Amino acid sequence: MILNGIAASGLGKAKQFTELAWVQAELTQKLGIRPHPGTFNVRLTESDQLEKWAALKRAPGIPIEEPAGSSCVAVCYRVLVNEAVPGAILIPGVPAYPADQVEIVARESVRGTVGVKDGDPITLRVLD
Repeated sequence: MILNGIAASGLGKAKQFTELAWVQAELTQKLGIRPHPGTFNVRLTESDQLEKWAALKRAPGIPIEEPAGSSCVAVCYRVLVNEAVPGAILIPGVPAYPADQVEIVARESVRGTVGVKDGDPITLRVLD
């Protein structure tokens, strides 16, 4: 599946999440990614892309679970950003999460590696 959107700034809250030791351990163990602090955000603006995104979210993904295993806090899907940066889409289990927002975790700064700014086109190739 290919998703097309635009680079967008986030609220900066994901940095704290990706720096938690148990989150880093889960992402390293399950995806082979020790995440760069924070996430890279992509907004989907076209209706056909939103439909694809909704379909992906219904598909089984890789769960990121709290240490006690009491709950799944996110689901991930392997992705390649702009055919250059491997990473994972991270769908947080947050009520009322924006329906058009895609968050990416990667080993490196996606924004810096790909050299994009807000509003630039982004292609996400889902690998799983």
